[in-house]
Amino acid sequence: MSGVNDWNESLFGCFDDWGSCCYGTWCTPCLFGSNAEKISDHHCVGMCCLYSILAGCYLCWLPHWFERDQLRKNYDLRPNPACGDALTTICCSACALCQEARELKSRARSRDIYRTNGPTVVTQPAPGSRVVFPDVFRA
Repeated sequence: MSGVNDWNESLFGCFDDWGSCCYGTWCTPCLFGSNAEKISDHHCVGMCCLYSILAGCYLCWLPHWFERDQLRKNYDLRPNPACGDALTTICCSACALCQEARELKSRARSRDIYRTNGPTVVTQPAPGSRVVFPDVFRA
């Protein structure tokens, strides 16, 4: 699948978000579970356990690859032109997970900016201007 949108976050921009960086470094399976829950509604703990079990036989990249592909489909993102999703998840799994977490945060922030269900803003007339009320209250 070839997407049309660029990633908001770079693969090696881990230090742009220290929280995601630490989470991905010291609890990689947990970050995978958290991302999977946001990407495709999978159960966070179940995906964390799956990642941990498969990490024991060096196959944790498989579910990661599928989740990364789903993230790209959700946002119509371009694959990494240098190595694609498979090599990214095999060789740079922690960086890829951090990138995905930052991407999800970034996209959630941009989505929240455009929400219009907040309070209505009422402005006051400019100083010195005359306010004219309609004659609906006159008998």
